[in-house]
Amino acid sequence: MTDGEVRRRGRWWRACAAAVVISGAAACGSAPADQPAAAASDPSGSAGATAVEAKQVDACALLSIDEVTQVIGATGDTGPRVGNPGDGGSSCAWENPDTYHSITLDIGSPGTAVGGNLPAESAYGQTEPGPDGIRFASGGIAEFAVRDRACEIQVVTEVTDNTDQSTAVRLIGLVRDRA
Repeated sequence: MTDGEVRRRGRWWRACAAAVVISGAAACGSAPADQPAAAASDPSGSAGATAVEAKQVDACALLSIDEVTQVIGATGDTGPRVGNPGDGGSSCAWENPDTYHSITLDIGSPGTAVGGNLPAESAYGQTEPGPDGIRFASGGIAEFAVRDRACEIQVVTEVTDNTDQSTAVRLIGLVRDRA
């Protein structure tokens, strides 16, 4: 296999992994249709606080283009944003069109990380614990909580050591400070 074929195949796998993360984020955090909204059934009068927490978070605004460029190089436009506009979560992906290096950030819906803790089971199966409640899954994915939201970031570069993990931890710190 030539170097060009190896690179194309690697880009294809990274693109597939990013598509899985993005499509998975679209399915996360929505309540079943037969389940009433918590705010509507809350007799304590704390529905106002719930409505404030449920406000939409713009994942694309949580990292600057300069911060992203330092990791993956020149980027094209940001996007796509996925998720249900009413559920309070959002996603953003940045990709270097020349190298296919990318960062994908998914901010979960309110209530997906009860008490600021990730769900016991990861959607990615076996994970590795990281600092500050972060857990790492294969494919450059790091799961983390921001208040009551389960979130993810995926950093995809050609690095094969733990550099992507330390980069993810640094970016998660920025996201947590801004969200």
